[in-house]
Amino acid sequence: MEPLSQVVNSIPSVYPAAEIKKYLIPLLGAIIRLHTKNKTIIIGIQGGQGTGKTTLSRFLQHALAKASYTVQSFSLDDFYKTNKERIVLRKKYPHNAFYQIPRGLPGTHRVQLLKETLRKIKSGTPFELPLFDKSLHHAQGDVLRKTINVTKRPDFVFFEGWCLGLPAVSSTVLQAVSQQYHLNLKNLDPTLQDHKVVLRYAKDYQPLWRFIDYWIMLKPSNTKLHTQWRYKQEQELKKRAGKGMTKTEINRFVEPYLPFTYLCYEKVKPDALFLINEHHCFSKVRYFR
Repeated sequence: MEPLSQVVNSIPSVYPAAEIKKYLIPLLGAIIRLHTKNKTIIIGIQGGQGTGKTTLSRFLQHALAKASYTVQSFSLDDFYKTNKERIVLRKKYPHNAFYQIPRGLPGTHRVQLLKETLRKIKSGTPFELPLFDKSLHHAQGDVLRKTINVTKRPDFVFFEGWCLGLPAVSSTVLQAVSQQYHLNLKNLDPTLQDHKVVLRYAKDYQPLWRFIDYWIMLKPSNTKLHTQWRYKQEQELKKRAGKGMTKTEINRFVEPYLPFTYLCYEKVKPDALFLINEHHCFSKVRYFR
């Protein structure tokens, strides 16, 4: 096999050369060391909104494919419920801010389908990946009829999502994490009852995390960056499409995710932790395996 430096230099990338050399080549080396013949390694990439999960997943997939490994990737977002199902959920909790956004929180995914898909991936049997189009129904999003069929066992599968590894904890724990990160949970949940619905749904997700063999976490250096990055994304969207959300709308969209995002940061135990600074660059990495 070619040296990793030659492999990564031959693929397109948005990462600066220095960042690739310092952070991503060592990560690729750690992943390759996990390779076992006739076994699929599932690598989970967890990080809040705007941390670059999809960008990292694509880079690693391209690099490993160039190094002659068979690789597949997908997102937790691909397993959202249909628009009709999420409307039912929204109507079930009409005053719950966590379920008045179109999608994202536990309860909005097809958990059983995802569990069965992960089981097939690990067993080496053919599997299908659903496709979800976020632009449908005025950006409410919906499941597409077509799927991606995978017939050959992959060496590696990248599975990314903001709430990967989200634990089932008590209300007391979530409130403590929110206080630790200076998040005012009562802004979203004045009676401190609505977040308990999310925590109940989180219990259904626990069997999914057991399929993940290696955990990568992308974590910003402070709590304000998620919203700042979302502002930037929206400004770029306005330049391209001529329309986008206001700052107030962005805050309303991002805020429900934050208590649970930081719960992941506190409670998920990654194998590789990448810290991201305000310039959206890696600033530090720690390996735990």
